[in-house]
Amino acid sequence: MRTFLTPAAVAVKIVLLSTITSSTVLLSGQALADEAPEAIDELEVITITNQRHRGLEEMKGYAQGHTSVPDLADWLTSVPGANVNSNGPVTGIAQYRGLYGDRVSATLDGHPVIGAGPNAMDTPLSYSTPLIVDSMTVYRGIAPVSAGINTLGGAIEVKMRKAETMNAKEVALSGDIQAGYRSNNSAKTLSAVTNITKGNVAVLLYGNSQKGDSMESGDGTTIDPTDFDKVQLGGDIRYIKDDNEIGFSYHYTDTNDSGTPALPMDIEYIESHRITLDGAFNLDGWQGEWQLGYIDADHGMTNYLMRQNNDLTKYRLNTATADTSDFKLKIAKGFSFGELAFGVDGYFATHDSVITNPNSMMFEVVNFNDVEDNRYGIFTQWQNQFDQTNVQLGVRLKRAESNAGDVGSSMAMMTNTMGTLVGEIRDNFNSADRKVSDNNVDIALNTQTTLSPNVSLSAGVGLKTRAPSYQERFLWTPMEATGGLADGHTYIGDINLKSETAYQVDLGLTYQDDDFMITPHVFYQSIDDYIQGTPMGMADMSARMLANMMSGDTNPLKFSNVDAKLYGFDLNSYYHINESFELSTIISYVQGERRDIDDNLYRIAPLNGQINLRYSTEDWMVKTSLVMAAKQNDVSTTNGEQKTAGYGIVNIDAQYFVDNNLVIRFGVDNILDKNYQDHLGGYNRVKGTEIPVLSRLPSEGVSAWAEVTYSF
Repeated sequence: MRTFLTPAAVAVKIVLLSTITSSTVLLSGQALADEAPEAIDELEVITITNQRHRGLEEMKGYAQGHTSVPDLADWLTSVPGANVNSNGPVTGIAQYRGLYGDRVSATLDGHPVIGAGPNAMDTPLSYSTPLIVDSMTVYRGIAPVSAGINTLGGAIEVKMRKAETMNAKEVALSGDIQAGYRSNNSAKTLSAVTNITKGNVAVLLYGNSQKGDSMESGDGTTIDPTDFDKVQLGGDIRYIKDDNEIGFSYHYTDTNDSGTPALPMDIEYIESHRITLDGAFNLDGWQGEWQLGYIDADHGMTNYLMRQNNDLTKYRLNTATADTSDFKLKIAKGFSFGELAFGVDGYFATHDSVITNPNSMMFEVVNFNDVEDNRYGIFTQWQNQFDQTNVQLGVRLKRAESNAGDVGSSMAMMTNTMGTLVGEIRDNFNSADRKVSDNNVDIALNTQTTLSPNVSLSAGVGLKTRAPSYQERFLWTPMEATGGLADGHTYIGDINLKSETAYQVDLGLTYQDDDFMITPHVFYQSIDDYIQGTPMGMADMSARMLANMMSGDTNPLKFSNVDAKLYGFDLNSYYHINESFELSTIISYVQGERRDIDDNLYRIAPLNGQINLRYSTEDWMVKTSLVMAAKQNDVSTTNGEQKTAGYGIVNIDAQYFVDNNLVIRFGVDNILDKNYQDHLGGYNRVKGTEIPVLSRLPSEGVSAWAEVTYSF
């Protein structure tokens, strides 16, 4: 078992065993954003809201997300520095400043969401539906240590709508009903939320159904399969009195027959039950919050139900399960020397994945067996105001523990070369010491200084770490179960991978007056032991030969530690031309490079941005958006990544507030029906379609859409 920073591990164990209750108030500010939650008030964040109860006058300068989109990750396109790796219509993987996947912390009401799928078909953001999201907050720059366990790539916090008490003597009822339609793929959305309250008790109930056919590109090509079928429902019951609060929530997700053309399989089903218990209290001036969570997720994937497969011997069904328990406890209090917060949090996850062939009872590959992925830690955070400068310093000690059971494959019984190779690789894995642990430290220092009434300067430095994922460690036979990388290569893992260590710097400047605001940021980070696939060497010749025999992959990769760097800039701005017109912009640029060899990092978004012109009257808002991306020639040779051309598309949308209760939203995306390819959209993995296999997937063509929301 490998360990680092043994004193830190001792400290973690002592605190956990002593059950010290602690945490932090998440501190931040806003730009081009909705009002952040009350606990966020200094550091810069971008907050997206569905604006369900807001009038046009309140919306100026705010970022807004559509509530009828099937994937909450789509909201990130309105955040500078953020983007989405899209493997299908409901499988968006959050990217921030070139980093994605497990490196970016994405939480729902503070709970880490660990999916069942080894290829990230059920991403964290897919476990919520937009209508019940109150806000999505993205930390600008270096995320505070209190934002999550793995914040090396940033942090996204989703605040879901909770039951609201109104201290009414009689029963009070409120809620929203919404219907939506999108023309390109005949997508339909029907959602409802209701809040029932009396006195100090409230109950919230919701249901959401979203279904769509395959999309068409700008030249009329069907992007098959991009169908989706998703149902979510749940509720929240809450008791609030004075400074004390306790709540219980249940969330159910049922996804069926949803395509992921950038991956080797599609979603047959994802069924999950998520339960949370949380509360808040005030004890002797300490403001405390606590929460417990549990997720039970079952996931089935196939390569034959939604795509052509004429070889019955190569039918594959991957059945994956995951169970996750999480906890968090935090307290904070103001002192003469500033605000001090302490916290303890973590999760304990198990994973299993078995691949079978419905046409052959004998075929079986135990891909992941009794995998344990446990991560927990303690943190402290201090914040104080010195004249015109606000300073926040946080330190997190964290521990990751992983283990895996024995694996196997029916192919090892074959009396040929393939059987011999599979048996050798299996035996090597099963005889290895698979119990590993990593002790790491995160440090984040952020400052914000007011230079004048209109100008402020922000600066941040950070040391962030990430322990390897279970796929990166325990993928024992060449497979594409890579957390959604979607590069077309098969991979094997390395049990002895080191943790990633990032050294981060962020500088930002904000100018704001009554009519104009601009906030450019520049950033740089150097990452030691960055984990990515590298060509297999002589020591893995058996796996290399097997990959070629099984899938024809002549360049299989192995998860390895390398050195990398990422740098770039992003900005957002707006200008109130007059009472009716507003101009806003977002620009994002990131460059990702290997430091150990001359190569670029894989799946990095090109220079991109958008320009929005909005016209508003008392009841109407009309917005025209020009969304642009430059060509991406800086691609990864190691991953065999293909270059993409630049593009520009025009979107138009409008909102009409009929009255205080009824809002109609409608528009046309890609109104010029531009045929283009998003660099983060992946390659086609589906045979027998209009799109050549392993060519870039096109994006959606022209599509009219409409949403109607009635609030009561």
